[in-house]
Order: sequence, then structure tokens, then C-alpha cells
Amino acid sequence: MASWAAIKDCFDKDRQHFVYLRVDPARVVGRAVDPAPAKAGVHYFRLWLADMHLSKEIAWMKELIPAVHSVIQLDFGGRPGLEIARIADTSALKAEEGATNIISRNRLLTPTLPFQGGTLAIQAGLLSLPGKNYLGGFLKTLSSFSMLLAAPQVSSVLALAAPLGEGIQELLSGDAGGRLHLGVLESCAADDLRSTYIAAIRATAGQIRPDSLWVVDDRLYTGNASDRAPLTGFDHMLLRLELFTERDDWDQLKSIAEPYAAMLDALGEGDRGRAESSLRQAIAAALKAPELTQADRRRVPEALKKRYVESLGALRLPALGDLGDEQHAAFSGADGAALGGASDVGLGALLRDVTPAEEAARQGELSLKEALAGI
Repeated sequence: MASWAAIKDCFDKDRQHFVYLRVDPARVVGRAVDPAPAKAGVHYFRLWLADMHLSKEIAWMKELIPAVHSVIQLDFGGRPGLEIARIADTSALKAEEGATNIISRNRLLTPTLPFQGGTLAIQAGLLSLPGKNYLGGFLKTLSSFSMLLAAPQVSSVLALAAPLGEGIQELLSGDAGGRLHLGVLESCAADDLRSTYIAAIRATAGQIRPDSLWVVDDRLYTGNASDRAPLTGFDHMLLRLELFTERDDWDQLKSIAEPYAAMLDALGEGDRGRAESSLRQAIAAALKAPELTQADRRRVPEALKKRYVESLGALRLPALGDLGDEQHAAFSGADGAALGGASDVGLGALLRDVTPAEEAARQGELSLKEALAGI
């Protein structure tokens, strides 16, 4: 995608002005950072803007408009090197304007994405754009547009990726006058991909010693272990790359969550045929969801089938075979109470009692025949 090359060119031209480093986990206070490397098919990742500080020595919001961008390049859904871009203006970042600076903290830059192996490349940065032309309105449009690409079900909105990348490239074109003010460029294979903080500071190593930097409660500090203070006086941004195995957004994966909810509704009504059909739909969606790791494409069907069998037992429905007309009528008035409140149990809760992610990944891909066995 053209936006990747355009931003990289800006980064290469200006990186000599930056202090740029991964922060040592031993110098992070207030949040545990697991230094273990990512495992393909097991881990998810997402990128956060932990802290951004802009000094008003530059006339931000008057002469220049700040915008934070990110571009992730990864293997996704059988598409190697797919680029997923995002850009946010200050309103989308909910930046706080004080008497002396502009601050934004803990803003999500990417949706939850699976690491499927290969190389993960990350660009992120602060763009400075002229504030006295059409760019303000154009930037807001791109920012609103890019919010759609932050959806957990990212595969449903991938058609937006290319036009968004072209819009970011236009911001950086010579006519538009945009430039990279601060930037991060990382490329990681599995052995080097791990949870970390990445700092970029608009300063030279002579002005800020890299070995004086700390992260305290997701803010960049300078000093030593016994005497440190928040970094001020220099524009800077602090990114947090987070690795994890357990998603926290299951109910927003509609292709799975909606048929799962329909299954519970049908069971509550005693309609086993409709419940079984919804279960099959949820399992099939999980098996082909590119948003899931290989481990979760095995664990989710396992969890759904387990919940289905438990629900049949709670309602005293037979686990196999079809219900006769009289049996169907006997359960058709059920309101779901026999499920013990199960209709309120989200997908995330179901995964607490199934095979751990690393073990599931070792078992390999799950076939549709295997996933539907016993239903």
C-alpha cells in the first residue's frame, strides 16, 4: 500500500532528530511486562498510544494540526503482508489541552489481531499538518472513516483499508504539506515480538539520555530509580505493544456471538432443532474467522459444544435424536430459567474452562467434520 512507503520515507528523513527506544521491562513501573516472545497461532496483539505530550512551543491547533497514525502489516486471513491503517485527529484521541501542552493517554490504535507467524511490521507516528487549509476537514473525515477499521470483526471492513491508506498518503504529499513529527518503525519476527513500550522523543541523545528513561503508570519519566519525574519540555509519544492469549471482546465478534445468542434463545424455547442449527452456524463462523488464532479456532467450537450439552441437560432435553411433537410442546414454553442464567453468559466466560491456548495450538487445525462431531 502506498501509505506504508510514504510514511517510511518521512521516517527515514527525520529519524536522526528522535530519541527512539524499546524501554527495558525492568524500567517499567505500575504494569507487568512479560518479556516472553510471541507464539504464532497462540497470541493476539494490539497497539496503544500510552502517552502523547505536545508542547505548545509549537502553535498546535492553530498553525499545525496533530494527527496520530498507525499502519500494521501482517499475515491475516490467508493474505500475507496485509496493511491495516488508522489515523486519528485530536478529537478522536480525546486530547487534553492544558495551559502549556496537549496530552493524550491510553488510546487504542489497533483492534485485537492474531499473530499467525511471519513478520509483523508496525508504523506509528505523529503527523503535523498545516492548519489553515482544507486539511482540517479532510483529516476529520479520514479519522471518522478509520474508526470503522478498529472494529473487532475487522475482516468485515477490510475493503476500507486501501482507500484509507490512499488518504493518508495524500496528507503526506508535497502539496498538502504534511510531515512526520515523531515516528516509530518496527519489524518483528516471532522471536523478537513481545510485549513492550516504545518511546519516541523529539530530541537528540545529547538532550535526553536514553538510559535515564522510565515508564511509570503508562507515562514517560526521566531520572533514576529513587529520583524521577515526568518528562517535559520535549514532544514525545509512548506506545505500548500488548501480547495476550485471551480476548476481551468476544461479544463484539458478531458472526459468532449472534448465532450463539440465538442458540440460547432457542434452547430456552425448547426448540432443539433451531438451537442445533444456530450452534452449527456459530461453530462454522469460528472455524473461518480470521480474527481468531489457530488455538481459538479449536477452543471456541469446543466451548460452544460444551455449553450446548450443559444446556440440554439443564432443560432435560435428550442429547441425541430429534424431539417428538409431544416433547417439543412440553418445552416450548420455557423461558430460559432452567439454564441457570446461562443466557447472560458471554462467549469469553465459556473459554475459561476449555483447553488452554498453547495446548490447543499444539493439537493443530480443527476440521469442520471434527468440530461438528456429536451434534
